[in-house]
Amino acid sequence: MIISEKQTILLIEDSPTIRLLYRKVLETDGFDVIEAEDGESGWEMAVSGEPDLILLDLILPDSNGLEVLERIRASEVTKNIPVIVLTTMKRIQDIQQAINLGANYYAYKGSDSPKKILSMIHKLLGKIA
Repeated sequence: MIISEKQTILLIEDSPTIRLLYRKVLETDGFDVIEAEDGESGWEMAVSGEPDLILLDLILPDSNGLEVLERIRASEVTKNIPVIVLTTMKRIQDIQQAINLGANYYAYKGSDSPKKILSMIHKLLGKIA
């Protein structure tokens, strides 16, 4: 594996506005960002792109983000990639299921700021926040 200075984050999110916001925040902080607007292309990018971390929405046009998370954790290629669930869903059942499936952090769009998410990314990737 080639080690590059920049770490790559895969953003699986159907909202162009949210993707643009997080792309700007992450690139400004020195990350490379790859994007997927649905679960299937996100899954394919997780396997082929080998990102350092995944930001995963739960509400996607073609699949449930929990199904994508389950596939990520079941694959030898992707099982150790940190995953931050980034969603508007606040039901305790969704939070518990995401954690049970192996999410490293569960964040709410709107109440968890991009700065807070960035801080969690740094923590999960072992960087100084």
